[in-house]
Amino acid sequence: MKLLSLPLALLLLCSVPSLARPGRKASLRKPPLYKTEAEHIALVKSGKLPGYFNKADLSKSPVLSAPSALLMEYDTGEVLYESAADTKRYPASTTKILTALLFAENTKPDDIVMCTDPAVLNVEPSSLHIKLKERFRAGQLLYGFLLRSANDGGVVIADHVSGSVPAFAQKMNERAAQIGATSSHFVNPHGLHDPNHYTTARDLALMTRIALQNPRFADAVSIPRRTISRSLNFKDLVVESKAKKGFYDVVAGADGVKTGFTNPARHCYVGSATRNGRRLLAIILAAPSSGVGDAVPLIEWGFARYSAKTVAVEGQRAAWVPTRLGTEGRVAAQASQTLHVTQDRLHPTKIETRIEPTANTAPIQKGQEVGALIVLRDGKQIARVPLQATQAIPRSVVRSTSRSPWLWVTLAGVGGATLFILRQRQLAQARRARARRRQKTMPPPMPDDLSPQYNFPSQKP
Repeated sequence: MKLLSLPLALLLLCSVPSLARPGRKASLRKPPLYKTEAEHIALVKSGKLPGYFNKADLSKSPVLSAPSALLMEYDTGEVLYESAADTKRYPASTTKILTALLFAENTKPDDIVMCTDPAVLNVEPSSLHIKLKERFRAGQLLYGFLLRSANDGGVVIADHVSGSVPAFAQKMNERAAQIGATSSHFVNPHGLHDPNHYTTARDLALMTRIALQNPRFADAVSIPRRTISRSLNFKDLVVESKAKKGFYDVVAGADGVKTGFTNPARHCYVGSATRNGRRLLAIILAAPSSGVGDAVPLIEWGFARYSAKTVAVEGQRAAWVPTRLGTEGRVAAQASQTLHVTQDRLHPTKIETRIEPTANTAPIQKGQEVGALIVLRDGKQIARVPLQATQAIPRSVVRSTSRSPWLWVTLAGVGGATLFILRQRQLAQARRARARRRQKTMPPPMPDDLSPQYNFPSQKP
């Protein structure tokens, strides 16, 4: 038995890589080598390999399979990378980003949303398998809609917000135009294929950036797996993003956002990651095999190539801003948001800030916008952060009265009248003085009883 056990032990040792080579994992393999870089790029473009970037040479852009892609700095909206970003593409389920934003803007988390349209039961998956008359709280439906990418949930949302899918689509187009996504057009809330339903990588980035500024939307996509509550279908409570294993579990700081796929649209993905307070958004459209496979290297390249400079911190005093007609001549102003500005590690630029006050006439309320922090790169404005008053400044009665034009008219009138009266008094006093002097120089009048008496001689006849 001892002679037989030794060969068996050797056989087992050789057949199990983790035992044969201590300290190394069996799953780790060296990447395949190709004859030329062009061959490697061709395999990426065909979707046979995921995208990549050269860590040793960050000056080279990432190699991606998607024909349309864009990388955006969330804080400022700066575009760090783009490829065919203005080409119109089918967005598939990334459409749900705009749908969810409108839902969050037009409901409260505890609002009750009920499925009333029997047609919802026939909507193509992915779905939440919503039943007729089933009810959700709006916050729970938002989780399920985004993480499950539930097309039936999109129809329920459209009916609840606008009464019908066409009316909601019109609302989507209006909201997209407000955001600046002017090259997009939507006809449904879920992204199932329609030739008149399209967007661009740039428009999708703009819409995602606004959506992430909504706290409810940002919360809904930040965690890739949740358990929701609902009124009828208790067998389908766990919802999970399809990008959990490929993106959330791979990218440090991953916090969103949405997958998408239809045959005409191919693979789409909108990815978000935040590190040290700095957030990057990656938009991938029409990838042949994996939108996530392109989003990961694009975001990693962005963090590696660009550093971040903090120019404003929410709640910290940023400047003193002058005021008018207040009890104080200035007010302390704080930044309304934290702002990071990217710096290209290969081509550093000059970042400057200046304060732009508004016409701040008292009274000023605490929290009122009193100006802006303007951020300049090489003399060109790239960002604007609103500044808010840290305290209330009441109106000063003295200062406000002294600035009134009617006050000066009144004072001028009173002053003129006063001068006129004083002048008349002076003239009267002068007249009286002259009269007194004349009286002193004239001889006194002779009284009648002192008049001389003359006696004329009498005449005799």
